[in-house]
This record gives sequence, structure tokens and C-alpha cells, in this order.
Amino acid sequence: MESLDRSRAVIKLGMRLVTELKISDDSLAQWMAHFIAERIDAVEHASPENRALAQDACASAIFNLWEHRNSLSRDIRPFREIEPLLKTLESLDTDGEARCRYLPTRSEGEEIDSAALSIDYAARVLIKSILQAAGQDAVKKSVPLVEDAASADVDVVLEQHLMAFLSEKKSGALNGVLRSSLVEKIEKLDVLSQMAGTLASELRAELNVLSGDEDG
Repeated sequence: MESLDRSRAVIKLGMRLVTELKISDDSLAQWMAHFIAERIDAVEHASPENRALAQDACASAIFNLWEHRNSLSRDIRPFREIEPLLKTLESLDTDGEARCRYLPTRSEGEEIDSAALSIDYAARVLIKSILQAAGQDAVKKSVPLVEDAASADVDVVLEQHLMAFLSEKKSGALNGVLRSSLVEKIEKLDVLSQMAGTLASELRAELNVLSGDEDG
């Protein structure tokens, strides 16, 4: 039998999932919404002697649905708003293992131009920052579901981690590691900015030459 507080949290999660399922025209989603809603209704109207059994049946149905949440269709899947951003952000993680997004993994002894590595790193920093800013609204929409799932004590560790990744904010305390990381990002962004400006000037010159040839 579920504790009273957890039972309430599970039912709240179930009600949120029912709301999500009802927005779909898919017949299976509608059936699942109806099934969960019936289990919730059974708990709310159960007699004292049958309440524990009704709570267990309701919790079992909700837990089963949550376990298979990623198998639901795209339009009703929990956290659907942040999925595209998450997939991109994971590949852009600049604070994780050193790797190069646009360059192949080098073999032992093979050198890759340091400027190219700096540009690759800086580009990931820039894109990650832009995507995190764009994902703020999606994060806000997902917060209630994450909180309800955590209160219901279901598996939501991955979602919590990914939400934190999207809403990542630096600590107010500037320690040595953070300072070093920020300095590195600034230096490489400066390199990217300078090289982008140089390349843009070269392309403008090339465009002017081609335009002159066309006029001639």
C-alpha cells in the first residue's frame, strides 16, 4: 500500500499524464487516458476497506505508463518540447570529454591545427549558449511534470539531469576551475570572432570581384 502523501503525488502525476494523453487523436492514447482516469476515479470513490486495493491498482497503472513514456507518440510524449534541444546539446557539451564536433578523431601522433580546434570548441560554446537561451520556455513548461514525477518517486533522474543541463547556470562563486574555464571560452570565442571577420572580408572582396566581372 502506498503512503498517503506518495499516493496523492502518484495520482497528481497520473492526472497530468491523462491531460497529455487526451490531446492526441490516437485511439490508443485515448484508451490509456480513459483507463488511468478510471483508476483515479476508483481511488477517489473507494470505500475505506477497498481504498488500499484501489490505490495499488491506480499506482501500478500510472507507473507502467511512466515506464513506457518514451514509447508514446511524439505529440504526447512527456518532455517533447525539449527533446530536439537535448539531442543537440548533448553533442555540444563543452565541459565534458574533449572532442571535436566537426573534425574526425585523430590517430596517435597525428596533429590537428590548434586554430581549427579552437574554432570548433568556440562554435560549440556559441551554439550551446544560443540553444540554452532558446530552450528556457521549454524548460519552464517541463518543470511541473518533473516536480510531480519526483514527488511520486518515479524514475526521473535522466530528465532532471537534462533539465539542469538546459537551464545550466554558473555558480556565483568564481573559483579557480571556473575562472580557467571562462577564460578559455573567451579566448577561443575571440579567435572565432577574429577569423570570422577575416573570412567575411575575404568573401566580400571575392563577391566584389565577381560582381565587377558580371558588370564588365
